[in-house]
Amino acid sequence: MISASKTTNRMSASRQTWRCDMNNIKIVHVVAKDRQNCIGKANDLAWHIPADLKHFKEMTTGGVIVMGRKTFESLGRPLPNRTHHVITRDTAWTADGVAVAHDLPTAIKSAKADATRLGKDRIFVIGGGEIYRQSLSMADILEITEVDLDVQGDTHYPTIGNEFKEIWRSEQQTDDKSGIAFEFTTWQRQS
Repeated sequence: MISASKTTNRMSASRQTWRCDMNNIKIVHVVAKDRQNCIGKANDLAWHIPADLKHFKEMTTGGVIVMGRKTFESLGRPLPNRTHHVITRDTAWTADGVAVAHDLPTAIKSAKADATRLGKDRIFVIGGGEIYRQSLSMADILEITEVDLDVQGDTHYPTIGNEFKEIWRSEQQTDDKSGIAFEFTTWQRQS
């Protein structure tokens, strides 16, 4: 027979392990931006680059994604094979297939819990501009597609500070249809 104190200690150890695992979950920004940090125009992408959409899909499929309500609504529906966390100030807002949070810390905590449950080591923040701005100080990794354009958009990615270092850059590619040049980059927070 197990005593109550042994059960309590075992439960505490289990909770501590879970908390520790949750704390090890990386926060990854996934974004495509132009030379002036523009990421969107009129609640939509300012360009169409199939290779970037494929890159996004490969990175996030099977994972946990966090976004603002406007970004979710611009998608038109939940993306297949992903766990969605949507942030909105509207306490009456709901959508099928998503977890709703009313502030960033709650969304991040809930997303990390889902990632832990799913055995994932990261969550993906996918927009929009305000969510990126609020979460940049929490981010561990930035997966940025740098698009060689200057778009007059209305939504921008925040300026990346010295706390991040670029650790990888692809060769420049050009979209066959549009002629738009772009590169994939990875930035990591420095200790």
